[in-house]
Amino acid sequence: MKRFAIMLLCGLILLSGCSFSEPDGSATTAPETQPAVSITLPPETTVSVSETTPAIEAIDAPRYPETAPLGFEYEPSEVEMLIEAEEGIVGEPAVITDSREGYSGSGCVGGIFGGGSLVIEAEIPSPQHYFITLRAASDTPAKGVLSVNGSPIGGFEISGSGEFEALRFDNIYLPKGGAQISFSDFEAQIYIDCVVIENSEEILGLDYLPDSALSNKYADESAEMLYSYLLSQYGSGVLSGQQCSQGSSAELDGVYALTGRYPAVRFGELMDYAAGNDTGDIELALEWADEGGIVGYVWNWAMAGSVYRSKTPFDLEKAVTKLDIAAMDPAALELRYESGDVAAETVALVDGIDKVSQQLLRLKEAGVAVLFRPLPEASSGQFWWSESAESYLWLYRLIYERMSLYWDLGNLIWVWNGQSADWYVGDGYADIISLDIYYGADETPPPQSGVNFMLAASEISPKKPVALSECSDLPDPDSIARDRTFWLYCSTWTGDYSAGGKYMQDVEWVRFYNSEAVITRDEIENYR
Repeated sequence: MKRFAIMLLCGLILLSGCSFSEPDGSATTAPETQPAVSITLPPETTVSVSETTPAIEAIDAPRYPETAPLGFEYEPSEVEMLIEAEEGIVGEPAVITDSREGYSGSGCVGGIFGGGSLVIEAEIPSPQHYFITLRAASDTPAKGVLSVNGSPIGGFEISGSGEFEALRFDNIYLPKGGAQISFSDFEAQIYIDCVVIENSEEILGLDYLPDSALSNKYADESAEMLYSYLLSQYGSGVLSGQQCSQGSSAELDGVYALTGRYPAVRFGELMDYAAGNDTGDIELALEWADEGGIVGYVWNWAMAGSVYRSKTPFDLEKAVTKLDIAAMDPAALELRYESGDVAAETVALVDGIDKVSQQLLRLKEAGVAVLFRPLPEASSGQFWWSESAESYLWLYRLIYERMSLYWDLGNLIWVWNGQSADWYVGDGYADIISLDIYYGADETPPPQSGVNFMLAASEISPKKPVALSECSDLPDPDSIARDRTFWLYCSTWTGDYSAGGKYMQDVEWVRFYNSEAVITRDEIENYR
């Protein structure tokens, strides 16, 4: 078990950029979704089955020493300061002007476009997290990037209304002393009036003491022991995870060859199992469990050859029924269909659930608990299960109840993956809340932990731990410590998102997997 201390001197969802091959063999990339908090998603790509993992010729793993995250001073105190833009360092062709209405102080800075620049200097009285609010205007929609002390914090967008508007960046850690707040990468001319810096107490409100009981009152011992272990780590260390292509563990070997360590969690895909195709992935999961690893599965459910609403004729709304079918025998359900009580779509859903359940039953019989994430990215609107919140909630609960009651799969730990509280299935149907966060291949993610995403997810249900189920870039270990952003686990996707791909540099993989903030397979305590 890894634990570390943060020096305390007390006195930023569902989102998808993942690529996978659907059962018909066509390789696709999940379309962009609209997250609860704005982030940039990667462009669509096409990945064939044979290209899902960067090639690793041999597993010749180096060994690296563990490194402790940096310690950060923290002195919470009340701070509120307003700094006028005209007091900053203005670079040509930007100019100070009083020709625009609505400014505060003696004017504002305009002409910030192309080579223009503005640097605002502030004296930070206390090391802590802050809200940084930019007050700016533009006559056309405009974008830019805010940086603090030379590091990009994030992009901002101005509506183009012509009026000054407030754009806030949340929970930015600033050390005591001088700070430089700069603006760059403008796509249109903007006018900056001022910057407001206020202390934030939101991170202090993060609660790492969720409910200890699983949602399924019939959960078996394997699930209870794994969940207990996960909660024992929550708030002190982040479990590492890696998504694997169906029927392959090459991504795991790639991580090991690069970092010298295996992820704590192997995540598989159930898509082809639901179509009746045996990928051999359950055998790999059983081997992984025997080697001391934690097993997880996502279920991207393809109907009529695709997961996407635009590519499948399957209509979930037709399947919804008021009949209690969760524990109904298939023969009885068939009679209901023949009598017209349920639709063919309803029968198809139950058949798919039963096919997947038969595979998960093999893990149960072997005493292996599973982190189970069905119907990912609930509110994206792109998948056939995300047509409406009502039909999605009905389907998720059908899966939950049929697997729990009819198939007695008490080894499942249920992971809800969504971006909107309106789509949340409820505490009685979920054990973990998870988010997917992706950046574009041409972007450099700010050196942050994703704390604002975690805060947003925690608001959906403070009773559940929060995980980062998919990401293009693993969080920076120092930022995890600085922001107290201890995701239950963090997992990257396959293909270009895995080790050796194009979204993270090798040194970033090594730093993450060899940090004391991160738990790898060799460090999992015996929870079985």
